Amino acid sequence: MSKDKITALEIKHALMYYFRFKRQWICASECLQNDVMAITNKGVIEVEVKISKYDLWKGEAKKRKHKWYKVGVNAHYNYLIPNKFYICIPTYLLEEAEKWVSEINKKYGIILYNKKLWIGNSIYIKKSAQILCKTFNEGLKESIMKRVCSENIGLIGNLLEENNE
Repeated sequence: MSKDKITALEIKHALMYYFRFKRQWICASECLQNDVMAITNKGVIEVEVKISKYDLWKGEAKKRKHKWYKVGVNAHYNYLIPNKFYICIPTYLLEEAEKWVSEINKKYGIILYNKKLWIGNSIYIKKSAQILCKTFNEGLKESIMKRVCSENIGLIGNLLEENNE
């Protein structure tokens, strides 16, 4: 792999580093089919990471949740709606991401990832997200905490396997 190529995994890593160490939030990856989720002092943030125009328009834009986040859903699905939603993209996709947010939901925020910077400085909030849901969702909070536990159990299991080989 080219050292200039940007992967979704390295962006997720930088996001989680930013959320945990810069903002002091609890976060998890691959939680409820979302790339990264974080528990803040004001609610839950969902972030989807995209590394190509195709992934942004053909992958993310087609997801049903964006309709729910824009117009709301019945009470049965409200537990799935975060307080804020961000799209996180490499700097070269900024113009496309601005078009995407304008078309899909103007309340969404944009987070930029700059690979050229040290991980602690590689994340930049370009456009702050507006509130989608005013209620602090305890169900989402619990799901994030469970995912954090699952990630830790998996990592420890992998370390134990490596040590036994």
